[in-house]
Amino acid sequence: MGSEKEYIEGIVNGEKWAFKAIFLQLYEPLCNFCWRYTRSKFVSEDLVQETFADLWDLKETLDSDKSLKVYLYQAVKNKAYDYVAHQKVVRKYEADQNHYSNEVVHQKKITQRNTAFIKAARQAIDALPQRAQQVYVLHRQDGLTYREIAEVMGIAVKTVESQMSRALDILRSRLRNHFPDQVTERTIAKIFSIRGTGTD
Repeated sequence: MGSEKEYIEGIVNGEKWAFKAIFLQLYEPLCNFCWRYTRSKFVSEDLVQETFADLWDLKETLDSDKSLKVYLYQAVKNKAYDYVAHQKVVRKYEADQNHYSNEVVHQKKITQRNTAFIKAARQAIDALPQRAQQVYVLHRQDGLTYREIAEVMGIAVKTVESQMSRALDILRSRLRNHFPDQVTERTIAKIFSIRGTGTD
């Protein structure tokens, strides 16, 4: 067995026996060293093989006064660091993509529920008794006050109030059967804007 300096000089001169000797001597220890970072036997072997390939490609630049063993361990460590850093980037990207995909699916479901709710709300409004519907439309769509509605329809303000209350009770009852989680006082209060601006 030759000295490390002889191996380096042999590799620099392109002598394959020297390269093979170093490879057989350090390949397995370097794989074990690399595994501590990558936790993958396959990846470690691949990175160590790359390191030896780099060693042969750059053989003319080797310095016989420096430790080849240290050089190889440092090279493997750097490759392992790069691999681990890259894997972190990949995992973050995959996590971001999964989060985005889940968010898209979630938003799509919300949109589908809202579309169904809007359609049902329109149908419920259109099915209201005529007077209750007139009061509801004048108040929610046209923005008239109860007093103004009373004057337009020629009825008492109390009648407007009772018809509005009737309309809301009917809407609340009909929609709650199909959309219990979406029927609140707030949605009922805004339901006509949905009727006027929603899509079929």
